[in-house]
Parts: sequence; structure tokens; C-alpha cells
Amino acid sequence: MEQTITAEDLEKLRIKIHKKERIILIVSIICIPLYFVLFFYSDIGKTKDGIVMEIIVSLVATVALAIGTFALLWFMFINSSYKKFNILFKLKYVTQTIENVYGFSNLQYSPFLGFKWEDIRNAAVVNCGIQKYFESEDMLDGTYDGINFKISDVTTQKIVRKNKGTKVEEIFSGQILCLFDFDDNKVSDGHLQIFQKEFLSDIIGWKADCKIHTENEEFNSKFKIYSTDEHNAYYILTPQRIEKIMEFANSVGVQTALTFTGNKMFVAIKRHNMFDAAYDIPIEKQTEDILKDAEIIQMAKNILIL
Repeated sequence: MEQTITAEDLEKLRIKIHKKERIILIVSIICIPLYFVLFFYSDIGKTKDGIVMEIIVSLVATVALAIGTFALLWFMFINSSYKKFNILFKLKYVTQTIENVYGFSNLQYSPFLGFKWEDIRNAAVVNCGIQKYFESEDMLDGTYDGINFKISDVTTQKIVRKNKGTKVEEIFSGQILCLFDFDDNKVSDGHLQIFQKEFLSDIIGWKADCKIHTENEEFNSKFKIYSTDEHNAYYILTPQRIEKIMEFANSVGVQTALTFTGNKMFVAIKRHNMFDAAYDIPIEKQTEDILKDAEIIQMAKNILIL
């Protein structure tokens, strides 16, 4: 595999895949009238309920076979090309792009690794759900401006009872960022949890005992704050840090939660998955999305450095 991959190289691969998909789509559409005639004049299309029902049955069978044709051709002619494109994008291009941003170093990207269920349970930044249905992948770790970080996609799920049965239901899906081993910043004695009020109640897992009310009414109106004790909360939540947390939440523009525990800060962001390779979106646009993911790390680090 190449040691480096350029945006131009990836764009060529992406266009080839996109062209193949359009050809397969056209072939599948061309097959529709042929399939319809086949079903209408075969025993499959014949019913005892009249011509209208025969047409409906034939149409349903035609659509099903056309979709199956598209899926089969996609697997035969596109699947291997997409896998190569996806591997190059994730394992090479993502890291290269972020490494070009000033301050990032020692980057390692693992598309199939992520946080452990125990990590999220102990962080108490979101409801960790049931371990069996926990998912985490696309782990990026490294250093930004002297502070170590890990960020990964996380999905937590639970079992709910519905109509005398059970169903697996999503609790949280988004990114969790962990900044850790910061020597010159305050260390939290126990948990300090800060939940944006837009977070639904079931997204919040277990909460620390003390509910905190700060002197900043705007902050109180936007967040629910819980801490192991009041002293720890006021030790961490200086007026400057409160302002930076609000600035971070406003900049991200989606539901956010933070916890401080020991020498770690966890940030949960309810948003789309990171670093997904798409062959129907130009590489230039996907590069912008990668840089936005890196920007989240930069903004979160600013919460620590006062």
C-alpha cells in the first residue's frame, strides 16, 4: 500500500466508483420493463383476482428483482473498489490531513478500534447502555499542543419492552473525545458532569450526588451540573472555564456534554460519524469535514488552557 495518498488520487478513485454505480443503476432500470413482461406473462404474475391484481403482483416482483440486480452487480463490480478507496481514505488520508494542521502530532488512526464500554461507563458523560449492544470505532489518538487525546465514534443502546416484546433502542450516537494527562491544569477530585439541557433524560447515565448552581445564570440556563461535592465543582468551574464551555457548545452547534474526572476531560457530541468515506461526495468536501472534526479537538483543548 502506498505510504501517502493525495486528494487527487482519491478523487480519481471516487469518480471511477461513482461512474460504475451509475452504469449499474442504468442497467438495473433497463431491466425493469423486461422483468415486468416476464412476470406478467408467467405463472408468478397470474392470480384469480383480475388484471389489476396481476399488474400489482408483477410490479412488486419486478421492483424486488431490479433491486436485487443492482445489489448483485454492485457487489460484483464495485465492492472491491470501494474497499480499496475506503482503506486509503481512512488509514492514509485522514491522518495526513490532520497532521497538516498546526499542533497535531503522534497521530494514530484505527478504523476498527474505539473506546471500551467500561471507559464510557466510568466517564459518565453519556448513558453507556447495555454492554452487549455497545459500539465504538474510528479511533483517532495523538497529541494536540502538548495534550494527549482520543476521539472515537460511539453508539450506546438499551433494550426496551414494546407490545409484549423487546426491542433494541439507540440511546446515544456521536463522538466522544477524551483529553488526558494535562500536567498544568486542575485535576478533578471525583466526577464533575455538565449536561446541555437539550440532552434527553435517557441519554444521561448515572449522575453525581450534588446538583450545582453557579453564579453564571446563562450557564445555569443551558446546562445541568452535577458533582461529587460542591468544593470540587467550584474548583474546576472557574468563571473563565464556564465561558469557554459555553463558547465550545455554541461553536459545535449540537447537543454536548462534558465530564471532568481525575486528569481526564470527556466530551460527548451528538453528531454524524467521523471520517466516513463517501464516493458520491467530492474529496474536497470530505477534506473540509475532516478538518471540522480536528477543529472540535482544538476547541475542546481551549477549555483546559485558561
